[in-house]
Amino acid sequence: MRLDALYRVAAAAFRRNGYHGTSLVDIARELGVSKPTLYHYIANKQDLLFQCHLVAADQAIAAICDDPALSGLEKVRRTIANYIVAIIGEESASVVILEEKSLGPEQLDVVIARRDIFDGRIQGLIEEGLADGTIAPCDAKLALFSALGAANWVTKWYRPTGPLSVAQIAEGVADLVCSGLRAPVATQACA
Repeated sequence: MRLDALYRVAAAAFRRNGYHGTSLVDIARELGVSKPTLYHYIANKQDLLFQCHLVAADQAIAAICDDPALSGLEKVRRTIANYIVAIIGEESASVVILEEKSLGPEQLDVVIARRDIFDGRIQGLIEEGLADGTIAPCDAKLALFSALGAANWVTKWYRPTGPLSVAQIAEGVADLVCSGLRAPVATQACA
């Protein structure tokens, strides 16, 4: 069994049924293995949830666009689109954010530290957009929370059988978020 498959299946089950509504038997059945086989890879269900959070955090951090040729606003747009693909795409190990409370205190500290790295990097992109004039004057932290709120909410309503593809949703939400951040184009005086 591959770990990435275990994390994807477990994360999907946690998203679908919640942490407490998901058993290791459910996950093992979906993977076509026995429950004891899972214990070769994880210590227990809480450890599996923790591992899913770590993989999801790595996927989120990998979604950050840092192309120096792009404006701050375009980096934010691409990051939001990449992030949405990371949380709802086929390779996602993303777990419902509220499931963090099912982790132990030390595990939660690690997850929060990784989330803070991700948040800080996006806030830095917003600040870059403020500095280069592509993002309208705003509070960077409020803009961060608003952008991530819109992106994270996608996990609540997205259905793979819906009319829009993952890519269409990712681009559409990123465009909507960035239309709210975009600085107005300065009008030039007529000669």
